[in-house]
Amino acid sequence: MTERMTVLLQDEGMLILPPELRTRLGLKAGDLLDVNELEGAIVLSPRRAQDQTAPDPMVDDPQFQSKLKSMQDMLENL
Repeated sequence: MTERMTVLLQDEGMLILPPELRTRLGLKAGDLLDVNELEGAIVLSPRRAQDQTAPDPMVDDPQFQSKLKSMQDMLENL
């Protein structure tokens, strides 16, 4: 489901995700989110419990990074 939401960037760069989004995605305090910048967009991706300490290939693997040329590429590789 794609739904546009607006959040306010607060002091020290903090964002508060809307409660309905956190509930739908099963996010809770302390969960890790990977942050990626792609074509001027900020993309947040939750890490699942089993992946909380695992490296993120989109961040940690330069070969994978070079394959992502657009937002569409990224979405197709999620």
